[in-house]
Amino acid sequence: MLSQIKPLTQEERQLAHAAAEEAVMRDIGERPQRDHYNHHAAHRYPPLVTKLITGLCIALLLAAFTPSAIRLYVIGSSTFGAAVPYELAMIAVGIATVLTAEVGQVVFSLALATLGTTPNARRLLYASMGIATAIALVGNVQVALPGHTTSPFAWLEAIAPPLLVLSTAYVLKEQMLEAIELRHANERAYQEAVNDWQRATINPEAHSQWMQFYANALRDALRKANNRRREALEGLNTADWRALIYRELQADNWYEQPVPELPANPVEPEEIAEQRPLTLSANGNGTHPHPNEM
Repeated sequence: MLSQIKPLTQEERQLAHAAAEEAVMRDIGERPQRDHYNHHAAHRYPPLVTKLITGLCIALLLAAFTPSAIRLYVIGSSTFGAAVPYELAMIAVGIATVLTAEVGQVVFSLALATLGTTPNARRLLYASMGIATAIALVGNVQVALPGHTTSPFAWLEAIAPPLLVLSTAYVLKEQMLEAIELRHANERAYQEAVNDWQRATINPEAHSQWMQFYANALRDALRKANNRRREALEGLNTADWRALIYRELQADNWYEQPVPELPANPVEPEEIAEQRPLTLSANGNGTHPHPNEM
């Protein structure tokens, strides 16, 4: 029965090999997409809760920022105007004072989440945040308390906004740290998936099911090449197909490089020279080696 099945040609086996590689690629799947790993790492809290906290922090930051910024603008512009009575310069310095104090608190606090990786960097950021907070506190107290030094609420209303800005910035920093950790975990998972995919696709024959895919491709090729021998194909069982596949796997391994045969007792060059016959000299004085044989 097996002798009735025509073997494949080299080209047909090569096409079967290519078909097996394509089957392996389909089994592995397409290259991982980055969008599929945007939510690989889970949040500690539901995203809705995180967004709500962030929104409330921004609202509180604006509420505390408003009275503090107004007082800082006033004290900054008036103090600068006492030395340089130039209106545009006073406006610019007033705005700069607000940015230096209030925005500086937020910036340096958030910078700790990304740039505070070394002790020196953290000390510098903490010192800068302290300077910005000191400017905000002194400026608010100097503007808000004259004439109200005996009012407890005046003290609270002067000191609370800068401190609330600082604490709100800390909450936003923690939110940013969590977002950075999640994004890094998602990116790491994506890169690991891409590396696994590349290792699997660079050498399809290393796939755990490679021989099964290749055997299926060879069987399909044999059926196509012997489509006119349907009766013989229908009579094949699993053992017959295994024998046919093995025959195809061994078809390209029939040739072996011949090994040259060496003489049984190789003669050394010195022995060959000793075995050369001596020629007679023409002067009749005996037998001597010819000069060309010396």
